[in-house]
Amino acid sequence: MAATTKLSLGVQYLLWGTKSSLSISARPTTPLLQFSRWFVQSSSKFPTPPKRPANAYIRYVNQKMPSVRSQNPGAGPKQIVRICASLWKQLSDTEKEPYVNDAAVEREKYKSEYEDFKSDFTIEEWGEYQDSRRQKRRKLKNRRRREELQQLGKPKLPAHGYGLFVKEMLSGSSGNMAEQMKDMKGQWINLPEAEKQKYMSEANKAKEKYEREMQVWEKKMEDQGRPELVRGYRPQKTTTKKKKPKKKTIATKAGKKTTKRTTAKLAAKKKPGTLSSAKWP
Repeated sequence: MAATTKLSLGVQYLLWGTKSSLSISARPTTPLLQFSRWFVQSSSKFPTPPKRPANAYIRYVNQKMPSVRSQNPGAGPKQIVRICASLWKQLSDTEKEPYVNDAAVEREKYKSEYEDFKSDFTIEEWGEYQDSRRQKRRKLKNRRRREELQQLGKPKLPAHGYGLFVKEMLSGSSGNMAEQMKDMKGQWINLPEAEKQKYMSEANKAKEKYEREMQVWEKKMEDQGRPELVRGYRPQKTTTKKKKPKKKTIATKAGKKTTKRTTAKLAAKKKPGTLSSAKWP
């Protein structure tokens, strides 16, 4: 089977909320998004940066999508985006010019707002802000990957012996979870080996079942053109090793061949008190 195509971030943004009658540009005014932005801003010590404007293509799709959706009622979100993309390609440069000009104006406005936003930080605060952004992007990337693997049906890693013990002890219990976990750790340490073996054998059976399911799933991913999801996957290196250029040699008066660096040293020794060009600051 052919590999599934990955959509760009712009297309993912367009697909969000396409089943609703509202356009994408009207979405930020909804109460749910206003609450989510307020929550993110209030839970972080850094202010919210200015929003990056849409490019000319996204502006065109935002304007064209309601009419395309009404003309194609049975089309799904991906089909609607493909239709808008084909219509955009058919436009001439003159027809694209209004969208390009509007995007350029908004981009310049965004740059000035971003510079004002950046000027409120000190150098140390700006470094902390960049670190927090990288951490958020990493968490978002990991969450999207987990969601993708869940949609692809990847088997869930089973719990080990201690995890099964904790799960059994927490079933139907209530109270402070942290205190209960501390008590369970001590109970697990003092548990007789015969009782521990019961949980360990159950965990080993679940692990064997997990390995069988993983082999079937990895074979399925290879057939679908997703070998990077298989354990132990290493991409093939296509780059060839570059040969190091040979050093140029210069013959001295004695007739021996030496490198340029050695020749410069010899010249410095012959004329004391002079500096070579390589050592000049």
